[in-house]
Amino acid sequence: MIRRLLGILGRRTILTFGFVTFLVGALLATVNITSRYALKLYVDDQLRRIPWDLAVYQQGAVGSDRTLHTHIARTAGITRVESLAFLRARFPEGGEVEAQVDRKPFTTPWLCLLAASDPSILPPDLSFALQAAGADRDRGAVLSLVGPEYAMGKAFLALQGAKEFSLQVHVQDQPRFLFNSPVNKVVRLDRDELNRWLMDQTGSVSYIPYIGAILLMPYQWDILTKFDQVATGLVPPDVLGVADQDAGHIQMAEYAPEVVYLAKIDRAALVSGWDLPQSLANVKALNARLHQTSEEHAPLPLNLKPDIVPGHSHEAGEPAGEDSKFSGDINFVVDSTTEVLLERMQTIARLIGLVSLLVALPLLWMAWVLAANLAGLLMLNERRTLGLMRLRGISGDLMGRALLVSVVGGGLIGGLFGLVSGSLLPLLVYEGGRLPRGVLTDPKQLGLFAAFLVISVVLALVVSRRLVKYAMTISPLEASRRVSGSEAVEAAMTFGPLQQLALILGGYVLFGWTFEFAISDTFTFFRYADRLLDFLGLPLFLYGVATLLASKRERIQHVMAPVLKPIGGVLGKFALRHMSIKPHRMVAFLLIVALMSSISLYPIITSRSFEDKAVRGARVQLGTDWQVLFNAPDLVDIDRLSGAASSQLAALKPEIEKVVRSLAGVRGVRDSTYMIEAVLPSFYLPGYGLRGVPLYLLGSTDVYRENVYSEPSVGLSAAFDSILARTRDEVAVSPPVADFWRLEPGSQMLLGMDADRRAVGAKTAGILAFLPGLPPKSVTDRQGYVQARVDYLNYLFSSNAYVATSADNAQLASLQILIPRIVVMLRTAGSVDPAAFQKSVATAAPFPPLEIHSLTQEIGKVGSDMYISLALANMRIYLIGGLMLALIAILAVAMANYSEDRRTLALLRIRGASPTSMWRFVVAMLLSPALVGLALGAGSAVLAGFGLANYVWRLREIRTVVQLLPTHLVVGALAAWVALLLIVMLVGVASGFSWWVYRNTAHESMQGA
Repeated sequence: MIRRLLGILGRRTILTFGFVTFLVGALLATVNITSRYALKLYVDDQLRRIPWDLAVYQQGAVGSDRTLHTHIARTAGITRVESLAFLRARFPEGGEVEAQVDRKPFTTPWLCLLAASDPSILPPDLSFALQAAGADRDRGAVLSLVGPEYAMGKAFLALQGAKEFSLQVHVQDQPRFLFNSPVNKVVRLDRDELNRWLMDQTGSVSYIPYIGAILLMPYQWDILTKFDQVATGLVPPDVLGVADQDAGHIQMAEYAPEVVYLAKIDRAALVSGWDLPQSLANVKALNARLHQTSEEHAPLPLNLKPDIVPGHSHEAGEPAGEDSKFSGDINFVVDSTTEVLLERMQTIARLIGLVSLLVALPLLWMAWVLAANLAGLLMLNERRTLGLMRLRGISGDLMGRALLVSVVGGGLIGGLFGLVSGSLLPLLVYEGGRLPRGVLTDPKQLGLFAAFLVISVVLALVVSRRLVKYAMTISPLEASRRVSGSEAVEAAMTFGPLQQLALILGGYVLFGWTFEFAISDTFTFFRYADRLLDFLGLPLFLYGVATLLASKRERIQHVMAPVLKPIGGVLGKFALRHMSIKPHRMVAFLLIVALMSSISLYPIITSRSFEDKAVRGARVQLGTDWQVLFNAPDLVDIDRLSGAASSQLAALKPEIEKVVRSLAGVRGVRDSTYMIEAVLPSFYLPGYGLRGVPLYLLGSTDVYRENVYSEPSVGLSAAFDSILARTRDEVAVSPPVADFWRLEPGSQMLLGMDADRRAVGAKTAGILAFLPGLPPKSVTDRQGYVQARVDYLNYLFSSNAYVATSADNAQLASLQILIPRIVVMLRTAGSVDPAAFQKSVATAAPFPPLEIHSLTQEIGKVGSDMYISLALANMRIYLIGGLMLALIAILAVAMANYSEDRRTLALLRIRGASPTSMWRFVVAMLLSPALVGLALGAGSAVLAGFGLANYVWRLREIRTVVQLLPTHLVVGALAAWVALLLIVMLVGVASGFSWWVYRNTAHESMQGA
């Protein structure tokens, strides 16, 4: 009997629910593959931000063995190896080792060599200095001084113009020459800036002495070996010069050598964004092999006396730690930024199935509405058949079982076809026609597909419950009625507790994103619920609003009247009353269109708002399009850079103006300004005793305010522009300075002393969160930093102390300062070629620049966001799949409504309604709830897009100036085009369906009804 019933009832049921599960399965599979592809693209982007995949740190004496570099380079999976040596030695005072600059003794607590086989690994000071060196660039060096003004200020000025650095050792009171190197430039170097640079290149920080000299130089093994030998207490045999072997041993230095072998791996062979677990396993295995290889081929130090290695003596104010580097033992650490990145991404990859399901929830909701309306349409079409079968004595239970078998069979077949098509087709598109091995056959992926199939069939079963119940309980009398009793029951739409909860939760999520609050900020146990609501918030909000609008007849009429009456014409009032009688019809239309428009628009708005904030942050960081740094002693004679600020500025300003005029002549430069970086030698601040607090002197406050990009929120105590306007005779301070000295606007502060040691002070203009145009203190944002390094970067950002005022501030005329650098900021007219423009600037400058930074570089440091990457990748699915699903759902709802209203429409035609009026009536019934849904969805998309962009920036681990700025709503032209496409589609569907309605005469419609 069931087989016969399947032949009668099963065909339409199998096709209907097979079609629904096909769509659901295809959408789930497509969203999953697209999410995996988005994660792959995100991993590829993060890998591009990592210059070196791993670093092998050799801590201990260098020795003369150079084979370790070769062993690492020959390791399978390694494509390139470069070396970075950082040798730090504190030679005993009055000992045998003596440093000289231009044949004069050069005394420093710490003497360090920092050399790299690839100069791009070193700070840009060296590369620009080598470019200026010309023919002698292979041996040139930059002498960098680290420390406060009281320790290094006089040396910094005295060493300007130095030509040669040399190191010699005394053997039996006779000097023996070790090595020499031309000095191309002498600069001051901030240890935090150097650590930022090293972290950007290697992913790790290093121990940098608080007071000392660092020789930045090309990688010359003979120099490094000789330095290593004398630091470990040995005189190189080739310079010994005597037969007495005891003379070859000298007093050992406090020595912390470190050689870093930076390597790039064969990413194409080892790393695949499609298979992160295997990629991580490959990288881990390679790192383990490298660690083993390094230990097996470790160079032996020439002086094996670890028991007499001097301990580390700390400078006054230097924190404890780093003592392990001074043990004298040789040990190896393999630090892989790529491994850290893959570990983080693997955690996300494990959740990609759940994330795909959560991302697809709006589409599943639309599929639910579609299935419910298709089931309703099936009920209307099969109502008389069911009644006749009941008249023939067939039980309701038997018909219910036949329908259940049809639903399950159709669901399984449709779901399987949907999963196959939804996974194969996108993968072929993404990979250019090829199928990557193992992407679809992975056991976890197959398990995920099985879960998607179960979800598709369960959705079909739940939706079919009403149909099966109707078939089991329908009576012949019910089947013969013009209006179904179930339809009359369903017409009541209430805004009950479930709908109220949906609106509250959805509103909490959207407004929490926008106004930066969350329950988990106070109660941490709610964190997982907040993350779940991040995905559910938008559809819940739309469902709550839609049911709220449809819960009362008066509210429906009030909402629909402005749209429905103009479209409906003479039948507008009747259409409005007719729609309010059965609000569930309006809710179906409204919810489908609202979901379709919101999920199509909010990723665009989120992306544009996110990118806008990133660009604005980079502009605030750099101040202008280009920034050029100069060494102040290169501009004037060093004897004019001492004493009071007024005399130093009087000497510098004419030369700075010459630089500005020269750069203004470069093609593409629109305008320029400058500021002078000075150091306050007598200004105390905890943590700055060993480096000094910088003072930034603005060349012209008015020109700075006009040319340099800033935003009001960069000022804390007041708007940035109003604080800067007061810096003509007052000083602005950063939060660390204000917090320690408890400064407020208008309060007096002490800046230092004059030549007679009298106090020099000024009033506080205000507190700045950031000063645009500061020399860049940012690193490339990527997921490869471990938490400790993220915390270190955030500490550097939050503790960045400085003072700013005008260079014409007369109150500071007698202040004693040290001026190490000049910052020139250039604005360009339109876009320029970065490489050519940088070369033109370096050529046009009358003095060699220290560094050149561009806005494009700063923007490139801002990393993309994984959530936004997923949303943008799935946006295509939303636009294509969502539009198709919405179109089918709209037609299904329209067909169901038409099937119920055929008699009403025919009676209207018989009563004399003109074809135009009837056409407008049908269009109004379809288009008015659709347009209201479009407005609701677009408004929600604007709120969600803006709030999500704001929320994503809150989640960023590395704190930068971007977090200081407010998020701006940026809609963009693409969002407008998508909205226009939705409107055109809705109007087209409504018009086309209304013409289809009138393919039959009124008499034929009455007969069919």
